[in-house]
Amino acid sequence: MRGKRKYIAFLFTVLGLLMALSIAPLKLWEFSEHWFSTQAFKLRGHKEPDPRITIVGIDDASYEFMGDVGIDWPFPRSMWADLLKKLTDAGARVVVFDILFSDEPWDVSEDEAFRTAIIRAQKNGTTVILSASWVVASGVGGSGELGELASLEIPTDTIMEGKPEIAVASALTKLSYKDKELAYIVFEGQRYYSQAVQAYRQILKDEGRLEEFDQNPRAFGVSKARDFIINYFGPSGSIPIVPLAMMFPELLEEKVWEKREGEMQEIRASTFKDGIVFIGSVSTADNDYFWTPYEKMFGVETIAHAFNTLLTGEHIYPVDWKVSAIILALISLLTWTLVVMLRPLQGIAFFIVSFFIYQIFLFAMFIKANYLMEFTVSTASFFTTYFFTLGFRVFSEEAEKHRIRATFGRYMAPDIVKELIDNPKLAELGGIEREVALLFTDIRNYSTISEPLNPHETVEFLNRFLSRASEAIMANGGFVDKFVGDAIMAVFGAPVPLENPCASAVRSALAIVEIVHHNWKDIVGDLPIPLFRVGVGIHYGKVVMGNVGSGRRMDYTCIGDVVNVASRIESETKHYRTAILISEDVYKRLGNEFKCEYVAESLVKGRKSAVSLYKVIHPEGEEVTDLTEAVLTVSADTSYDLTYEEAQAKVLTNPPPSQA
Repeated sequence: MRGKRKYIAFLFTVLGLLMALSIAPLKLWEFSEHWFSTQAFKLRGHKEPDPRITIVGIDDASYEFMGDVGIDWPFPRSMWADLLKKLTDAGARVVVFDILFSDEPWDVSEDEAFRTAIIRAQKNGTTVILSASWVVASGVGGSGELGELASLEIPTDTIMEGKPEIAVASALTKLSYKDKELAYIVFEGQRYYSQAVQAYRQILKDEGRLEEFDQNPRAFGVSKARDFIINYFGPSGSIPIVPLAMMFPELLEEKVWEKREGEMQEIRASTFKDGIVFIGSVSTADNDYFWTPYEKMFGVETIAHAFNTLLTGEHIYPVDWKVSAIILALISLLTWTLVVMLRPLQGIAFFIVSFFIYQIFLFAMFIKANYLMEFTVSTASFFTTYFFTLGFRVFSEEAEKHRIRATFGRYMAPDIVKELIDNPKLAELGGIEREVALLFTDIRNYSTISEPLNPHETVEFLNRFLSRASEAIMANGGFVDKFVGDAIMAVFGAPVPLENPCASAVRSALAIVEIVHHNWKDIVGDLPIPLFRVGVGIHYGKVVMGNVGSGRRMDYTCIGDVVNVASRIESETKHYRTAILISEDVYKRLGNEFKCEYVAESLVKGRKSAVSLYKVIHPEGEEVTDLTEAVLTVSADTSYDLTYEEAQAKVLTNPPPSQA
């Protein structure tokens, strides 16, 4: 691809990149990012969470067991008080309730019992964290403009007398995709932390690092957006879940245990020693689910995994936007290079390889280094930048092919035009060295013939002759380089290689001579032209083949000594009275297909060394190629350097071998 087109192609690459970036605001972006994170987590495999984390789950079996003993949902707060006492006695370090206690009970003694259990727990070193509901609703502000009304629903006043820690429950819609945990919100000038973060703060408080976290949460993995990516260590159940009913074996009648033999067993108190316990629903009936990289997971489990992320310090880091920008720039540069530097099939092969290498890189960065690279836009940019640029290349090359076809279609055979189309570099400014056969043909006596003709008649005559001669040349794979008056310059062997350029040139010469010999009256028509014949000269050798000129005006032609010699050989046909003369270089490459005879060694004009000349005899007989009549019926031919008398003298002193 030419320099200017490379720059235009780069603009199409940028356009493709902008197209990829436009995906970011769409739902497709969310879907594909979730798909990528799911695959990345699955490829990484399961990991063991911190053993101190346990979930007391309100599962379907617990609902049933508790119902069997007359305890229906919502369970009385005195029961939660008893559960808290059991966990306190077992030595739990932190207890987090993923349950809301904001509704006033019908019996205040229930709240009082729970308050007493909270006070007792905290006196014994167990931190109690209760959940608050963060509610944001659209409304009308005091100024009359649309705004947002926010509220925070906390536990009842009676329960709050126990001074528990407060944490904000997730405000995400159930069954939505949860890949991040909101670290905290600011309400009425005060920070309220999420359940996982508040539990982690208690651990940091025991370690004397709480102030450090509160001053700089980002040092602990919290982003500028006040959230962090949850590093799920496994699917639902990877963090141990203790059914709620197992915590109350004393409430269950003996027949209930017998009815469900093997399903229930008494839990050991050591399970909760120095542990962090999360209490919440794991019942399918509650629909307290979120979608995660490991499919559906109960809400309380996502909180436990978020806490585990903070506790283990195995944070997942999103790539900075500056790095993403550099990656996108490199992708664009790579795809642009593949398009402009390689052939389409090669480019597609390298594109596929590069694309899969990049995908492996994305997964490897997550698995090995916990870096979650941006997937959607970068992946889309691979395709949009490559195919936008490739589309421009295809369009521009089609335009180039059309230009080549239009330019060269009048000068050469269709197969040669096809070769130029398949190899556009052949039509670029410059040239390549090739070995070719050069053919020159000229009308004998042209000056005398054209003298009585007016310009229109001259053009009519030339068009009739040149059309038939050109067809004969192109039929044999030749390239009509140019017309100079009545002369034709044709090339065989370039720009398309031929099996035997010399043989193709000689066939063309015989065809031209035969056309003139048999059909000269048809060519002349009613024009006042007497008998006319043509002379053809052919030489073989190296030339520089290509476009010569400037960027504004070019001429596709041959440059080299071969051109000059071929032209001079053609002029010798008049002197030796034969229509077709070839050099020894051509003769050696013909084989036995043609009948040729040696003529003489001639000092053609412009050369110091002599050229051995051979005449080619037409299969129908020598009379087809004989020019004696044409030479002797003209008094002078101003097309040549020699006068008629000088030409006659040269012929008589250097007769052909057949007349010696």
